[in-house]
Amino acid sequence: MSAEDHGAEPGETGPIAWMARNAVAANLLMFVILAAGLIGLLRTTQEVFPEFTLDVVTVSVAYPGASPVEVEQGIVLAIEEAVRGLDGVKKVTSKSSEGVGSVQIEMLLGANAQKVLADVKSEVDRIQSFPEDALEPAVALVAPKREVVSLVIAGDQDLATLQAIGE
Repeated sequence: MSAEDHGAEPGETGPIAWMARNAVAANLLMFVILAAGLIGLLRTTQEVFPEFTLDVVTVSVAYPGASPVEVEQGIVLAIEEAVRGLDGVKKVTSKSSEGVGSVQIEMLLGANAQKVLADVKSEVDRIQSFPEDALEPAVALVAPKREVVSLVIAGDQDLATLQAIGE
């Protein structure tokens, strides 16, 4: 068969011209692409509630009666300095509010969460510069919370009756 029978000009080169001259190869390539797509579709997992981890440790310290500036200077800066150089720590952010300071420590991908948590607790426990009025620091691994079901009950009854029905 000549090149004219397949719609390609004589002397044309390149992958498209080659596929035009070799219909079996073009069909085989299409079959391989479709098979790869089907395999990929079947291997893709889908979940209604996928499992995930946040990989964040939070340190909260109550300092009753202190202004946000006092909380930052007396508590937050000391915690940030203590945990910033730990292995597995990606990012440290903080928030100082009236009477409470909070520091979030984001971990590197693949870091051992329990080890980082233990290291953070150890470093926070070593801090001696907290003000005397400050309460004990609370160090915890952030746990994802999600609602499984949300239920709304409405009716002509009073609130206590509706709550009893809901329970």
